[in-house]
Amino acid sequence: MKILATALTAFCFAILAIKFFKPVAIGVGLVDKPNERKHHAGDIPLIGGISIYVAVLAASLLWLPNTLELRMYLIASAMMVFIGALDDKFDLQVRIRIVGQIIVASLMIYGVGDSISNLGNLAGLGDIQLGNFGVIFTYIAIIVVINAYNMVDGIDGLVGILSLNTFTAIAILFLMSGSHGYLSYPLILSTATLPYLIFNLGFFRKFTKKIFMGDAGSMFIGLSVVWLLSMGTQGEHASFRPVTALWICAIPLMDMLAIVYRRVKKGKSPFKPDRDHLHHILQRAGLSSEQALVFISVFSVLMSIIGLFGEYFEITESTSLLLFILIFVLYNKYARHFSWKYVE
Repeated sequence: MKILATALTAFCFAILAIKFFKPVAIGVGLVDKPNERKHHAGDIPLIGGISIYVAVLAASLLWLPNTLELRMYLIASAMMVFIGALDDKFDLQVRIRIVGQIIVASLMIYGVGDSISNLGNLAGLGDIQLGNFGVIFTYIAIIVVINAYNMVDGIDGLVGILSLNTFTAIAILFLMSGSHGYLSYPLILSTATLPYLIFNLGFFRKFTKKIFMGDAGSMFIGLSVVWLLSMGTQGEHASFRPVTALWICAIPLMDMLAIVYRRVKKGKSPFKPDRDHLHHILQRAGLSSEQALVFISVFSVLMSIIGLFGEYFEITESTSLLLFILIFVLYNKYARHFSWKYVE
């Protein structure tokens, strides 16, 4: 019953937050305006991420144990949402966003005193312990995952569904390992995301008007994902192996790494926006936004299923890693091929 009440609390607070913040966002100009890259109709409030955070905050304070780790996560997330909202409003420079992300990462790392120190048995020779390099690796991991979810946000519903897939997979992994004490965390994030998807995708059009996630939302989602993955893969009683984390956030990671590679190869800034993301390529190939959303969502779910099966059947971590790398190489090759083939 507590699990159900926690989920219902997150869902209801998310809806209330959307209703409250929508007129506020319009009043202060926190909206996404159409331009040459953004082809939506009218100004759209950028409050999806803010509403999700408010719901997570409310449900956590009401139902979850008041631990140091939870407090630091909520504080760091509040900072991430604030920085993202500033970016949504004022279009901050990349260096300012990165500095903000480093500060948030520092809160997560030093506030709790934890970092990613064990990468698992990736080479088949025993667990790879990072030692003093663990802190640096954790900074890199946090910044990469935050920006992966931020960069993949390009069509209606995409970052919401991808994050829902990741949170659901993490919840399943906690169930599989018997880590029921952690189950509330991905559950709250999942149910808090559902109202955003309802509004963003236009379900029940009589009662809902479109909103966007905004950088505040996509960066908050990325931070939440890396927090849950660190919680699940580290420590003496880890719930799942680190390599499994790659599978359950595969699409944002693959899309970001592939596009950064292509941009650097062309001599461009890796953070300069373009129209070479996977959803752009699929749209140029003739798919509608809705069809591209379904295609990417199914691909994402399949990748998570591979990761879950690998964890359940205890496929060796080195085999799992090699298979992931192979799929990424193929993904990058064919994404690059179609990106060139369907040049606008």
